[in-house]
Amino acid sequence: MCICLNCKNINRCLQYYLIELQHNEKHLNPNPQFFPTSPIVKIKTIDNYSEIELEWDVFECLSFRENPGYWSKLML
Repeated sequence: MCICLNCKNINRCLQYYLIELQHNEKHLNPNPQFFPTSPIVKIKTIDNYSEIELEWDVFECLSFRENPGYWSKLML
């Protein structure tokens, strides 16, 4: 799971914006201005027999500031 979901910077972060792009998701912020320090993205392949999917997740970031469930508050 992407650590961004529990980060207080999620709604202004360029790295999360790029993750949203990879997942074809609506952006929390169409113009993020926050450039995180040293994010590390893990890309996992998922074989669904008829196609291969890529799962993009940030699993480490020096800019991470914990705020559990913050993304769900932004979706309201």
